[in-house]
Amino acid sequence: MRSLFLLLLAACAFDANAYCIYNQLADRSLRVEQLTDPDKLREDRRLKATIPPGGSHCCPFHRLDCNPGGRNNSVVNLSIDIPGDPPFTCGFPEGATHVKVTGSGTVRVQKNTRQSAYPYIVRISTHDRQNLTGPKGLVCPEERPKGKK
Repeated sequence: MRSLFLLLLAACAFDANAYCIYNQLADRSLRVEQLTDPDKLREDRRLKATIPPGGSHCCPFHRLDCNPGGRNNSVVNLSIDIPGDPPFTCGFPEGATHVKVTGSGTVRVQKNTRQSAYPYIVRISTHDRQNLTGPKGLVCPEERPKGKK
């Protein structure tokens, strides 16, 4: 029993030192990609992941491939897409194609429970659990076809 407790404690400590992206959608995957890395040698190793429904992906803040600043308060730019028909792109401000998270922050993609034209939202919090997206969250608008405004 004691070993199980220590294992759970270690897992919690890992998450506290990592940024994590949680897909809280029941029926759609997420495509997450870190925007370009300032170090061209790490460009091929930057974060690119598909997160299944109910899944998550974490990056320890000291791992320079997915957190170039290497600190728990470094800012990482991520594009988050919800592929499917229709596809959605999450960003801030509305119309942007990326979100920002700190090196030990949290990103949660959720179904929008408010009555809205936007079915999905993103909630972002910092390493010290401050909510950056307010009570409504950030909307994920339907992706526009290339060349249309």
